[in-house]
Amino acid sequence: MSFNDSIVLVTGGARGIGKACSLAFAKAGAKVVLNFRTSEKEAAEIAKDFPEQILTAQGDMSDENDIRKVFDLAEEKFGTPNILINNAGITNRQQFPEVDKFLHVLKTNSVGPYLVAREFVQRLGKNSGNIVNIGSMRVFLPTAIDYSASKAAVHNLTITLAKALAPKIRVNTVAPGFTDTDMHEGNRERLESEAEKSLLKRYSSPAEIADAVLFLASDAARSITGQALLVDNGRTLTG
Repeated sequence: MSFNDSIVLVTGGARGIGKACSLAFAKAGAKVVLNFRTSEKEAAEIAKDFPEQILTAQGDMSDENDIRKVFDLAEEKFGTPNILINNAGITNRQQFPEVDKFLHVLKTNSVGPYLVAREFVQRLGKNSGNIVNIGSMRVFLPTAIDYSASKAAVHNLTITLAKALAPKIRVNTVAPGFTDTDMHEGNRERLESEAEKSLLKRYSSPAEIADAVLFLASDAARSITGQALLVDNGRTLTG
């Protein structure tokens, strides 16, 4: 898949799945706006191999002022992004977190993607575009109620945006299952255990999730909108 004429904004693009997406789009020829909130060192490390293609842009993607700043930087360097990857997200890993922590996760994982998508649409104007949101297979996980609620909201946001923005903008979700990111540092046993429970007896790499993102963002998926692509090695089919 070639993205030579594309300008891609990847939120949370310096680590994990976001890093894999930033690299994959750059390798496919796109200009990439790699957003990060705190991972400045990691972002710079990624960008150094693609100095003409990757622009790093610090900002909290749940803050409207920061969002506008990132889009301003993108337009100054490359032009208006025509592909948005809403990847930035956090989790508390608590069943019943305090209300302020619960709301922080919702603001980052649910409100943030809406705010970035709204700015993306406004900047895009009448031009065609593409949004891929990063959801999760774990939208009913009782040990992370705030995370589950926030990702369920992302899935529904995808559907409503797809209806609202058609036919000029396609909107889809990639819903990863267990993936080998730093979220699982210190708990490799859980990752291995969940892999054994999956139909394919494996977990995914961030690059494999990025492959699904690039597919949905490409013209190969031109007939697909409002959908959630589950990439979980068959884990949800085993209970």
